Amino acid sequence: MTLSQDEFGVLGPLLVRRDGRPVPVTAAKHRIVLATLLLGANRSVPASDLIRRVWGESPPDRAGQTLPVYVMRLRRALGEPRLIHTTPTGYRVDVPPGALDLHRFEEWSARGAALAAAGDFAAACTAYEDALDCWRGAPLADVPSESLHESEAPNLAEQRLRVTSELVDVKLLLGRCEEVIADLRRLTSRHPLRERFWSQLMVALYRADRQADALDAYRQASTALARELGVDPSDSLRAVHRAILTGDPALHQPATNRWAPVSQLPAPVGNFVGRAAELTRVEGLLTRAAATVVVCGPPGVGKTAFAISVAHAVRDRYPDGQLYVNLRGHSTSPPPTTSAVLARFLRAMGVRSDHIPVDEAELVRGYRARLRGRRVLVTLDNAASVEQVLPLLPDDPGCSVLVTSRNEPRRPLRATTVRLDVLRGDEAWKLLARSLGPEAAVAQFDAISELARLCGYLPLALRIALGNLVGAPHLDIAAYVDDLRDGDRLSALAVDNDDTAAVRRAFDLSYGALTPDAARLFRLTGLLPGPDFSVFGAAALLDAPEPVARRLLEDLASAHLVQRVGADRFAVHDLLHDYAAERALAAGEDLASARRRLFDWYLRTAVEVGDVLYPELGVSGPPRLSPEVARAWLAAERASVLAAVEHCAEHGPRELSWRLIDAVSGYFGSHGHHVEFLHAIDAALGAARAAGEHDAETSMLVWLAAEHRNLGNLRLAQRYLREARPVDRRLVWLHTGLDGVVNLELADFTAAAAAFDRMEALAGEDWAGPHVRIGVLAGRGALRLLRGDPEGAADLLARGLELARAVDGANVEATCAALLARCRTATGDYPRAVDLLRGALASWHRTGARHARAEGMAHLAAALCLGGEHPEALRTAQRALALVQELGGSPRIESEVHNALGLVLRHLGKPTRAVAAHLRALELAGSCEYGYGVVRSHTHLVRALAADGRRDEALHHARAGRELAARGGFGAFERMIDRAIDDST
Repeated sequence: MTLSQDEFGVLGPLLVRRDGRPVPVTAAKHRIVLATLLLGANRSVPASDLIRRVWGESPPDRAGQTLPVYVMRLRRALGEPRLIHTTPTGYRVDVPPGALDLHRFEEWSARGAALAAAGDFAAACTAYEDALDCWRGAPLADVPSESLHESEAPNLAEQRLRVTSELVDVKLLLGRCEEVIADLRRLTSRHPLRERFWSQLMVALYRADRQADALDAYRQASTALARELGVDPSDSLRAVHRAILTGDPALHQPATNRWAPVSQLPAPVGNFVGRAAELTRVEGLLTRAAATVVVCGPPGVGKTAFAISVAHAVRDRYPDGQLYVNLRGHSTSPPPTTSAVLARFLRAMGVRSDHIPVDEAELVRGYRARLRGRRVLVTLDNAASVEQVLPLLPDDPGCSVLVTSRNEPRRPLRATTVRLDVLRGDEAWKLLARSLGPEAAVAQFDAISELARLCGYLPLALRIALGNLVGAPHLDIAAYVDDLRDGDRLSALAVDNDDTAAVRRAFDLSYGALTPDAARLFRLTGLLPGPDFSVFGAAALLDAPEPVARRLLEDLASAHLVQRVGADRFAVHDLLHDYAAERALAAGEDLASARRRLFDWYLRTAVEVGDVLYPELGVSGPPRLSPEVARAWLAAERASVLAAVEHCAEHGPRELSWRLIDAVSGYFGSHGHHVEFLHAIDAALGAARAAGEHDAETSMLVWLAAEHRNLGNLRLAQRYLREARPVDRRLVWLHTGLDGVVNLELADFTAAAAAFDRMEALAGEDWAGPHVRIGVLAGRGALRLLRGDPEGAADLLARGLELARAVDGANVEATCAALLARCRTATGDYPRAVDLLRGALASWHRTGARHARAEGMAHLAAALCLGGEHPEALRTAQRALALVQELGGSPRIESEVHNALGLVLRHLGKPTRAVAAHLRALELAGSCEYGYGVVRSHTHLVRALAADGRRDEALHHARAGRELAARGGFGAFERMIDRAIDDST
């Protein structure tokens, strides 16, 4: 991260440098304004927030007129180029990358966490140290804002302590115990109630062979906790104490993502002949030692078939896995981004989606760290350049890389280059003869030899020729040879040193043999943006009925001009893709109209799919697809739709990029493809901003907020919602509803209630459909449920459920049913809760809402358990855990799942395991500031610890839970904790 010549700091006294020179900001209120803008750098900060930070909750009457004066004076002080800009709702300060210490701190700490999760502790240590080096003292030390020091400064200080603790963890794992002991002495002295620092100090002392000092540290921690809070040490601190007493060598080793050996290799190509010397050489390179091998050669020479054959031959040498990706380096279709490739690799290697970073540099580091100590073969097919390959190279000597490319590397790659040329004459003859059959091989020996020669012994040309011959009613190879020899383009293509001449001859002959309609469809395949396409996409390109497109695709497949890659799906070799595009230009096709037809089909079908799966987002017409067909279409077209979004964002029509995102966001937001989806939303957002489309920009910001909420980053979701300022009515209610949900999960009940009040006002307007009213009832019902009024919540939710059933809104019906079920569970009506939840899960299964299913299964497990169906409850909780961990990205939902699992385990008589589950739930809820989940976890821990005979620890959690419940407005939990304590006495 390179620093700008401008530098700003909030992690200590306010710091401002322009062009390397200090800029004094002497006026106190000016410092408050600037600090507030910097805390929200590069985003609009509402004027109301600035007023509250400067003057508190009771600002003077003229605060609104005074604030612009302060901003004007700040602009003068900061100089040119101007940094502070006026927005429709407030002000924004634009800070260059790396210029703000808070941004650097967040980036370095996130990098450290990713590296630690991947097991690269040395690099993680460096990253954490760089993060902490950003601090210069107490945050906002000279900014005299009571509001900032009540809210923002404590959060910043807490982040600093968290990163400090994580740095100590990795230093302990690196064996640097003596180094951290002095630091931990200071930390425990300054923060005597932070048990994590005491725990780390005990571990460090123990590993430094100072067992007595470690036990003394435990006594000091116990004394401090008893004196200040009147509580005993927590379960985790007591566990370290017990481990030291028993000499347990495995003290607090962090859990890592499981390793999942995987093979992504395509099936070997049938009828592979020749290349014996090259095969032996490359297999030897990859078998004897780790290597990087680049297989290069002209297009159509069989590089992919060769690489796949080699990779299968050496699989035993790489037992930890074989990764494969087609980089589409020489295709007119866009190549996959480095981020998309790395995210796919990490998922394949068992990394949970919520542990996969979004930043490309973090992805590279995480990928390389994940491969360390493993034996994995990485095959990078069809690379265009060294730059495309470099980020995908492992840095572990146990891994090897096999690259295919048309060109030899122009920059040093520390690789062995193996060039493939055309087949020998006898090898080409063998390839043809095997497919044409023994009778033809004997009877037409010379014709086969001449055919091989005319194809230039190029494997792709040979296979194209076979596509024209095999299955013909009369196998007259000599006649075909005459046609090939006398083709109209023969003289134009017979150019010395033209590596594509032979394949063009074969292409020309195959293309010339097509019917006019089939030839037109083939030409139009050169417009496809994605890796493959369906019969229906082909029909859209042609502007023809689906049966016509299907028949023509069968003709193209028989001629080997397209490849069948699945039921009703086809792909085009990149060389054929280029050839088709050339032919389309030469034929004078109206390419813009054809491409627009394809993109319109994507959009039209995506909207129809949304009508079926997500009617609450707005229905354009009567549904014509079943939920099963809708889900299957989205799964099959995912890559193509995202490629279309990025193509339209860059090349136009721009509006299709954000309209496609609007249409598919409900699906992509719930299926775990976070990196790819965020990349597409960013592309559409950029297109909307470039086009000056405010509504489209707002819509993309709302979807970014929704996706970051799925990823468990509620604060970032909140920031995007604050940046969005919707005008369009549909966007207003989506924005307002999501704002209510995010605030609800953050336990800001006042803000959530205000959002649902705004929705109530919207629901009364003429344009508002029933889904707005259902959203109000669901939101207010959830609010009452969380506040401890299940009976009042049930009344609202029952009305919402009735209305949802009347309008056939599957997702909102399921949401109301699941919330109502939680009310029934809270009032002891477990059979009704189970029925409601099973109905909700069936609806979410039809619509493909997987995050909602995982949460619904957690609540179903709890209802089953409390109703006495313990084995079924355990199976349900385990399925929920598997699903949420597969999806990743939602610590809130995973917290609910762990609490459900702990409840079941306690009822099955396994209180120790129940305690572990609830502690994990507590950790997850705290990590995403899910206040309800934190209090819920404390409440469950009271009963689980009491059942495990650990009454003192139960009382500790009872006190913590009761205090948080009272502070957060969770009245029911206070009563539940009291009952739990009474039951345990």
